[in-house]
Amino acid sequence: MSKLIFLAVVFGWVCASFALQAQNKAEALTQDTTLNRPQITFVNKTYDFGKVRKGEKVLTSFYFKNTGTRPLQILQVQTSCGCTATNWSKEPVPPNGVSEITVTFDPDYQENLKGAQEKALLVISNGLNKEEILVLKGEIVKAE
Repeated sequence: MSKLIFLAVVFGWVCASFALQAQNKAEALTQDTTLNRPQITFVNKTYDFGKVRKGEKVLTSFYFKNTGTRPLQILQVQTSCGCTATNWSKEPVPPNGVSEITVTFDPDYQENLKGAQEKALLVISNGLNKEEILVLKGEIVKAE
């Protein structure tokens, strides 16, 4: 039992470490002070979750920075499949501010969902780049 608790703590620490690194990368993005508008700039636009078994959900975050000079508002995030759920702050992101869009992929959403997967997310904002596409990809394998 103590090994299981230890592994859970280590896994949590590793996940937090990766999230902090991504957030730090977002903070390091350069603001374009010549813009008179908000602009959304993502650290990464693709997340490859590798192989996942049925019954295992995938949770990740896409970090971004408002590299413009006006408040940025995420208006909507559309997904290409009901198997993908998103969450983001409804509060405006100030100029030079950092935020994230969390994504949950559920391979159990459809019984016939298997093999290679690529799901698109359309992020709609009030930024100069009004629409950005994010991609979640990987493979669903048989549960053992």
